[in-house]
Amino acid sequence: MIMAKTVVAISDPKTGKSYTREVTPENLSALSGRKVGDEIDGIFFDLAGYKMKITGGSTVDGFPMRKDLPLPGKRRILLTYHSGQRKKDGLRRRLTVRGSQISSDNTQINVKIIQYGPNPIEEAEKDKQ
Repeated sequence: MIMAKTVVAISDPKTGKSYTREVTPENLSALSGRKVGDEIDGIFFDLAGYKMKITGGSTVDGFPMRKDLPLPGKRRILLTYHSGQRKKDGLRRRLTVRGSQISSDNTQINVKIIQYGPNPIEEAEKDKQ
């Protein structure tokens, strides 16, 4: 079985820009079990001194992570409202979503910078290219 590459989408609230980095399998196994809302060190993504907060992600199949579902797998749950759909009174839909824990099934992890390191992230991006 071929595993999909896992990328991290890093959003910078100061500038409004976002950056993508590939996550190595070793770092993904170290991140495994972390939940949406947890704070992690930027060293996992070659950004020493940075602190980041996990804000979400998605799986190989494209199912989004939900903060209020405390498990690593997928579940079909009944939702009154889900992002990406119009809100109608009384309408409920059964949708497949992913739990809040990171595992090897994640292909994208969304994080937000909460503490900046000594070097600007733009310089680290230039070094990567």
